[in-house]
Amino acid sequence: MKHSLRASALLSVLAFTSIPATAAEWTSGYGMGTTEYTVTDESGNELYIACPGSDGEYVHAYAKIHGQSYSSKNDPGFNVILDGTEYGNPFDTMCRICGQAFPSFWEHLRTAQTLQISQDGQTVTLPTTGINVLKPLNHPENTCQSAW
Repeated sequence: MKHSLRASALLSVLAFTSIPATAAEWTSGYGMGTTEYTVTDESGNELYIACPGSDGEYVHAYAKIHGQSYSSKNDPGFNVILDGTEYGNPFDTMCRICGQAFPSFWEHLRTAQTLQISQDGQTVTLPTTGINVLKPLNHPENTCQSAW
């Protein structure tokens, strides 16, 4: 009985002390045919990038800025600021010029030292820690593709 009480007490202590703090860094995953990249800060601001692997589907992204959600699929989308350079709704690749600009934006995103997202006069800074999970566009594991 004493051993089971000690074991229960030890497990309770471990349960409460071994919960890791979530670091604000980039993560990647794969689900339902889509490669997903996400970064969230301590305040819940977020950038989520979806790269569908199916033909006829293209890269798109969602941002959460101070609780407000934005999608690159809906006007006006949201802006991304990389190292001080602002890109207007860069995940909307449905126009020829937009699609042509996407590869250079993606390469800049992969190497950015600073990352901000903005819309409606609000700008937040997101972490770049772990941003190297973003693969180059020509990498075989990268399913991100522009519409053009």
